[in-house]
Amino acid sequence: MFKILDITKDNLIAFQVKGKVEKSDYDKLNPILEKTGREFDTRKLYVEIIEIEGIDPAALWEDFKVYFKHIKNFNRVAIVGSGKMVETLSKLSKPFISGEIKFFNHSETLIARDWITEPV
Repeated sequence: MFKILDITKDNLIAFQVKGKVEKSDYDKLNPILEKTGREFDTRKLYVEIIEIEGIDPAALWEDFKVYFKHIKNFNRVAIVGSGKMVETLSKLSKPFISGEIKFFNHSETLIARDWITEPV
């Protein structure tokens, strides 16, 4: 499930991932991505991964579509999570993102939020 976080404003899109990811999660996220895409040339993305219990196949397909449509327009991406898998996924994303991407552990959440909200 995606939860849009209260730091989402202007060109910053922030959400939390917890539980099972479903296609309906992208139904909440896509309008925000589209709106900020129309209003800003570049955007920032903050993703806080609490726990992923699974990804519905339809959600995985939607994830690919969203990723390849929007990822080139992010000048800064912060991924907060734990474990090597999350860190590895964020590193694998680097070639596709023209901007800066950083991984933060959960203990660094405040540092990640400060970094993502500072002017670029």
